[in-house]
Amino acid sequence: MRGAVLHGAHDFRMEDLDTPILKENECLVNIKACGVCHSEIHQWDRKIDGLEYPRHIGHEVSGVIENIGSNITRFKKGDRVAAWVDGKGYAEQVAVQEDRLFPMSDSLEFRHAILEPVACTTNGVMRANIQLGDTVALVGTGFMGLILLQQIKHVGASKIIAIDIRDEMLSVAGKLGADVLLNPLRDNIEAVIKDLTNGRGVDVSFEIGGLQTTLDSAADITRMEGKLVIFGYHPGERIIKDLGYWNWMAFDIINAHFRNLDTILKGSRIGMEMINAGKINMEVLITHTMPLEEINKAFEISKNKPEGFIKSVVINE
Repeated sequence: MRGAVLHGAHDFRMEDLDTPILKENECLVNIKACGVCHSEIHQWDRKIDGLEYPRHIGHEVSGVIENIGSNITRFKKGDRVAAWVDGKGYAEQVAVQEDRLFPMSDSLEFRHAILEPVACTTNGVMRANIQLGDTVALVGTGFMGLILLQQIKHVGASKIIAIDIRDEMLSVAGKLGADVLLNPLRDNIEAVIKDLTNGRGVDVSFEIGGLQTTLDSAADITRMEGKLVIFGYHPGERIIKDLGYWNWMAFDIINAHFRNLDTILKGSRIGMEMINAGKINMEVLITHTMPLEEINKAFEISKNKPEGFIKSVVINE
């Protein structure tokens, strides 16, 4: 089979790879789509000390089952599935354990069934335990923020505030149900939110951008004893600029970046059920698709975020 192998900075190479040999509890999946994750871009953009190259990355997979191991009971050849994998997704096929596969609706396109990011957002929303009537702010409304927005709409928040420096992302957030749209380059975020919340601040803030500026902003707009949800991916150093203030405000600091496999799989199951039920609109979020042979271009676009960009997906359709 063919697969894209990362050899260094900006250097995916198409190679002939061995077809996976199935274990008794695995299914062989013909990969139809694999999303480009923000957490992978830095591995492509520069060769990172401590990481082994060549690398087989890619973990946002959907496809069709080609073959099954002898102990498989829940799936059969030809089933359409979304998968949780920890790599090797930029290829034509991958072997996946049965408990890491999730049925996808026949009505879905494969590019709209990239499950792993929805597993993350699902677990983040559940960990935040948003209450009926809460005011929630999303600091960063890129791909992940726009999924979070849709899920938070289902748990009873009275007001959702979308914050981003890109007006085009705010426009999408508005169409998906955000109640207030704020751009820090134009709006006084703290002043507007104090006015909206009678001077208190939001009940729950999600830091999504993974930047020092979004981390600081999320803290600045959260009420005393409110929930500060650190959801964004933070490679490299980030600091709490004023721990005394965070302590004085008695924030409930929630780490919503998960590594426990049981937690991930629970979020995968619930998230896929929401996608299948049409509760999450993935179609509007997938803006760029490229064939596997153009994977370097897919990563370049994901890094540079041209006008209209939300998410890139590599396809084998």
